[in-house]
Amino acid sequence: MVTEDDCIHALREAAQLLGDSPTKAQYEDLGLTPSASTILRQCGGWNAAKRRAGLATNYSRGSRVEPKPDGVDLPEGLVWDELSQDQRWHYRNREWNTERSLQRRRRLRLWVNEQKQERGCRECGEDDPECLDFHHPVPAEKEMEVSTMITWGYGKDRLEPEIEKCTVLCANCHRKKHHEKPDGIEWANLSTCSFERIVSSKEATERPVDLRDRQQAWVYEYKRSHGCRDCVVENPACLDLHHTGDVPKSRSVSQLIADGCSWKELLREVQKCIVLCANCHRNEHYEGPVPE
Repeated sequence: MVTEDDCIHALREAAQLLGDSPTKAQYEDLGLTPSASTILRQCGGWNAAKRRAGLATNYSRGSRVEPKPDGVDLPEGLVWDELSQDQRWHYRNREWNTERSLQRRRRLRLWVNEQKQERGCRECGEDDPECLDFHHPVPAEKEMEVSTMITWGYGKDRLEPEIEKCTVLCANCHRKKHHEKPDGIEWANLSTCSFERIVSSKEATERPVDLRDRQQAWVYEYKRSHGCRDCVVENPACLDLHHTGDVPKSRSVSQLIADGCSWKELLREVQKCIVLCANCHRNEHYEGPVPE
């Protein structure tokens, strides 16, 4: 939270940069924080704030809006003179403010990764932060995903109590906690539907499950029979179909099934993939935050 001392310090910094007691417009042009409107709220007025900072004051002639700077683009329908002081500050400093937000999120993600690495997976001991998740063992206590809180701008003061509600699990062990077998798994096997032989329409009508159930069950067994290419994991709950990139990806296999694809479409897409466990899949795609 911004304090009066923060406001006074910022005004003195502006005066040093300008060599004179700053007007509101001059202060805003410097792009310092807190914003001029925050200083007004905290100190009860611009001259009141400058008096507390030991700076010279000026006669106030009411609110004045400086012309829109060159290079500042507004969304359609917005008029510069009609914006609040905070809004004008935002559009003047949008690029700088965006970069500041990205840097803040980067620092928080690095800190969160350190928290995960220190704990490691409770079930298997994996300590690679890119493979680790925060798992809420009591769903009713969950306010939000920790990763979502970072994206939405929450700070450590809100992240820490949420993290305390969690245990750390690797992606594979996390999958096992939430896994449910697909319907039809009791009969699905690779001999029922292989690349060489597709289930006949007669056989399909005899099954007590629909097409999507049969396809999901077949994919489940396909992953089980192959296992992860890069490690020893064979549990289908932990396995993904990863597109290698050598052949253009149509859609994810799960999306194809959800969209009601045919067997031929499904098998064609599966042939573009290798099987990886969730941890190894993370290693394929993950790009962690880079320290500043």
